Amino acid sequence: MNQAVEAVEVFILPGEAVFPESIGVDSASGDAYAGSLVDGTIYRIARSGDVSVLSAAGAGGRRSVAGVKIDPVGRLWAAGGYGGTLDVYELPEASLLARLDVGSQPSCVNDIAFGRDGTGYVTDSFVPTLFRVDPRSLEMETWVDLEGQGVPWPGGLNLNGIILTPDGEHLVACQTNLGRFWRISIASAEVAEVAMEGGPIEHADGLAISGSTLLIAVNARNEIHVADIAPDGSTARVQRVLTSDAFAFPTAVAVREDQLLIVNGQLDKIGGSPSLPFSVAAIATPGG
Repeated sequence: MNQAVEAVEVFILPGEAVFPESIGVDSASGDAYAGSLVDGTIYRIARSGDVSVLSAAGAGGRRSVAGVKIDPVGRLWAAGGYGGTLDVYELPEASLLARLDVGSQPSCVNDIAFGRDGTGYVTDSFVPTLFRVDPRSLEMETWVDLEGQGVPWPGGLNLNGIILTPDGEHLVACQTNLGRFWRISIASAEVAEVAMEGGPIEHADGLAISGSTLLIAVNARNEIHVADIAPDGSTARVQRVLTSDAFAFPTAVAVREDQLLIVNGQLDKIGGSPSLPFSVAAIATPGG
């Protein structure tokens, strides 16, 4: 099941304390965007390979960025991590359109997925609520009471990465501390556990979806798990585990054409001595 892979490209993020957490790809341009968990810098990784700072640390009061995603109309959404906020920006200049607040502390606004109508669905790893954002008004509301739906909520990082299922009618989110996966119906807001063959997957972090393939960044294990997922997200099966010398506590994965972009977060080195430079590694998309 384990498969060793090599990086086909490595994109260097400038800075000595970047600690990137997530990545989002603009399907129209092919540009990718990553953010710093520790200071809020947002980087652009152009399809040409050039890396630049899109928005500097502290811009508009932004001090941390966890999940980064591009919505169906090309806006950049940046989860504010421990700040409890979510920012929405107009590209290409990163003009702030809205700053939303979950209204609770402690908080760790972590990741975003979009429904087919552009609605944003937002996880908070500390708050047992799934939030929903209207794509037109950019107003946030509490949507699903996760504990009320039977999701256990121990200490530590809970819900993290989130994706839209292939049928477009459900969401699947991973629970980092327990390694469990949960499916949420968009129509009914009902929650059920995903039957994950090859799970639980503790340290599951960022998720990506490509057709019926679910990609799972498993940070502390330096792995990317590749799973088949049912159209409705009710079941999934790990098919292979990707390992590489190019991985360094991978916190997120994204699909860009025929490559996977792997964020080397090195979050285990915060407060210590990270290996420089910080990077995003590209590997070939695994075959069937």
